[in-house]
Amino acid sequence: MSFHSIFRTDGSWYKGNLHMHSTRSDGKLPPQEALDIYHRAGYDFAALTDHRRPGITLEPGRSGVLSGENSTKENGTKENSTGENGFGERLSVPENMLLLSGVEWDTGGANTRMPGDVATWHILGIGMTEDTGDEAFLRCPHPAPQEIVDHIRGNGGIAVLCHPAWSVMDPAGLREVEGFAAAEIYNAVSDIPWNGERADASAWFDIWATHHGILMPAVAGDDAHSYNGDQCRSFTMVKAAELTSGSILAGLRDGQFYASRGPLIYDVQLDEERGDLHIDCSADVMTAVFYSNAIWVPQRVRGVRGGSVDYHAEPGEFYLRAELLTREGRRAYTSPIPLRSGRTD
Repeated sequence: MSFHSIFRTDGSWYKGNLHMHSTRSDGKLPPQEALDIYHRAGYDFAALTDHRRPGITLEPGRSGVLSGENSTKENGTKENSTGENGFGERLSVPENMLLLSGVEWDTGGANTRMPGDVATWHILGIGMTEDTGDEAFLRCPHPAPQEIVDHIRGNGGIAVLCHPAWSVMDPAGLREVEGFAAAEIYNAVSDIPWNGERADASAWFDIWATHHGILMPAVAGDDAHSYNGDQCRSFTMVKAAELTSGSILAGLRDGQFYASRGPLIYDVQLDEERGDLHIDCSADVMTAVFYSNAIWVPQRVRGVRGGSVDYHAEPGEFYLRAELLTREGRRAYTSPIPLRSGRTD
């Protein structure tokens, strides 16, 4: 057998939340209080992704000021976040936590089919080094998805598609937009009691892979707004050389991550020639479910013993995606993993 890890063999795993809101948009807590909640819960990094309000990057132990210009009253006039001499809101991160700049852009659609309405797309921008041209997006009620992605990437960031299930997104629409680094396979606030049961978008990933040839990397985010239980419910684990913005962003760009609502994945190894997959995971995982383009295979669901599980691809499977479940139903998700053109033996 010739196994190789799909993750880098050096570096460390870092736990982060890439989707959360504050009083700079429609969140219920100020930015510092929201960030402190995630620090106390053991998160290594986070991104404040307020609606159409770009944030800032702060390396561990640093402080900075969130631009007051980006706070808007309901009547559309500008005010600064503190009301103090035109300065914004000061924000600090601990020595062992990283803040990535973030924003959530949207097309302004509501899927109503009313005159002038457009399809709903929400897109996170993570890690931007500049925010030029943001005023143009603030003035535009319906920017096109590709324009949003290009804007994020042009400003040094990565683009993440938000909650495709909550948005009732047509899976085929992804063929029209290029440049996404990942999509949310799980969005915590898209669930009862905050929404209907559209938190899990895993079926979209299988449709994208099976019918459109798009193996979309998967992240999980809370999308916390109320902080009444919608916080710290999910996370994205990134394998990186160190806890710096450059290293974490490199890991996100290179697919060195997985999504989770609790269980941990230590390693995923693939033997491309034989079509064998081996996963090492935390001891609380009881069950592994393997998804692919095949509608049925005899070993789809497997018991997990001792923190490891194996899968042998069936003929015709050209990708695999694993979900690891605890007894309570909490899940970890791998991204879709390509197999060599589908096994034939």
